[in-house]
Amino acid sequence: MKFFKTSVIALTFLTGSLSSFAQTAEEIVSKHLTAIGGESKWKTINTLKLTGAMSAQGMEMPITLTQVHNKAMRMDITIMDMANYQILTKTEGWVYFPIQQQQKPEPMTADQVKDAQDQLDIQDELVDYKAKGSKIEFLGKDDMEGTEVFKVKLVNKEGKEKTLFFDIANYYLIREIDKVKADGKEQEMATNFSNFQKLPEGIVMPMSIETPMGPMTIKAVEVNPKVDENIFKPAN
Repeated sequence: MKFFKTSVIALTFLTGSLSSFAQTAEEIVSKHLTAIGGESKWKTINTLKLTGAMSAQGMEMPITLTQVHNKAMRMDITIMDMANYQILTKTEGWVYFPIQQQQKPEPMTADQVKDAQDQLDIQDELVDYKAKGSKIEFLGKDDMEGTEVFKVKLVNKEGKEKTLFFDIANYYLIREIDKVKADGKEQEMATNFSNFQKLPEGIVMPMSIETPMGPMTIKAVEVNPKVDENIFKPAN
């Protein structure tokens, strides 16, 4: 009987602790969304066009990303005066990189298309994350190169997992580590975000992004521009 009572107390404490962690994760996400303009503003974004440049191997490569929310995206990147692109839609995808001696656009595999679908969400993956089938978990505090951060694990409905690092001072997302599969092995891929700017539309976005491929600088952002959906069809 005494054991039973002790077990109940222990379970009550454990349940309370888990609820506290869950609530803490929700509070962090809520404050993050407020910091970047609020869910209501992000929900008004249906198309987005980013123009900038990526640096790698001593070269600056112009890059343009055009997106239609939950429908399609296209990345154009110029390397050594050669136009390359990648297209992703809900059902198909193509890659055309003549810089790699490709003679024509090559279709992405069904698994590649499925695995990349979360990239079509341009309204921030944490907006309505519960309705999207994602789950979050508070992982505690940490120090990221001198910056104190909150760590939150996000797992989407497909089971893809990433760790998000939020600056405690302003709740901006300054790093994410994605778990990805390459050559049949699970690897971690880190991306850092900085130089946050508030756009006229009221949302806040990072203008500097450190990717595994190299640093990228966003020079211009168009919110809700008209997009000719023919650009999401392969052509060379």
